[in-house]
Amino acid sequence: MLPAPNLDDRHFQDLVDDAKRLVQQRCPTWTDHNVSDPGVTLIEAVAQMVDQLIYRLNRVPDLNYIKFLELIGVELRSPAAARGHVTFWLSAPQPQMVQVRSESQVATPRTDISDPVVFSTTRDLAIIPCEFAHAASQPNHSTAVDTTMTLGRGGFRVFSPSPVVGDALLIGLSEAVPSCAVLLRLDCPVAGEGVDPRNPPLVWEAWTDDGWAACDLGSDDTGGLNKAGDVILHVPENHQTSVIARERAGWLRCRLIQAVEARQPIASRRPCSESRPTRSVGQRRR
Repeated sequence: MLPAPNLDDRHFQDLVDDAKRLVQQRCPTWTDHNVSDPGVTLIEAVAQMVDQLIYRLNRVPDLNYIKFLELIGVELRSPAAARGHVTFWLSAPQPQMVQVRSESQVATPRTDISDPVVFSTTRDLAIIPCEFAHAASQPNHSTAVDTTMTLGRGGFRVFSPSPVVGDALLIGLSEAVPSCAVLLRLDCPVAGEGVDPRNPPLVWEAWTDDGWAACDLGSDDTGGLNKAGDVILHVPENHQTSVIARERAGWLRCRLIQAVEARQPIASRRPCSESRPTRSVGQRRR
């Protein structure tokens, strides 16, 4: 949308100054231009009325813009309540499910110049406790292999020795955690080569009733599995358990994608990894 121009950018003081200059030219005998002079009072009264007229005149471009949009079938939306996403973080892992009731109130921060804006959640949220249960690797869309037992013996290779698109690391949680945020703690002792850690060619997904669905990545301290760190994932609301590598779990996976899609080269080698996910914390939409 282009900014609407002001048809007249003069303000009250500009009008008063212009009138005083004209007085000096047309009435040289009028020498008292102070605010106490009755003539100056009349000038200021007229300038005030003209200032209001200019304000209304400058509203014309906005009205024209709206009318032009209506001619092509675009109409203004009716007023509606603002909506957004909010995440509830547990202060510590809990052994039992935590229920966040609908209509729970959250607010924006209070500032020196504005009061907080209060929102209410639209539905209940179940923050489900979970823990790491299984790990598996799946090179190039092949059959997933359970690698849980290798974690105590130094870990396992996440991707193929020469990584290819489709290689995947799978992490099984003890429970499905729909609409929750999950913290994964990963130990990656070997750094990959040729990858920008700020934009690695990886995508995190969760198994849902519609198959694999992308997770929203909250943060990745590992730089794309290049060092030890934490990964925070926001799991889709239809996450469910499934059987992979002969184990039932709430499965998540990290998949190697096309370098063009990620605008990053695929690493020439990828690390062995040991994963130690913690319990989940919940996410709620409002």
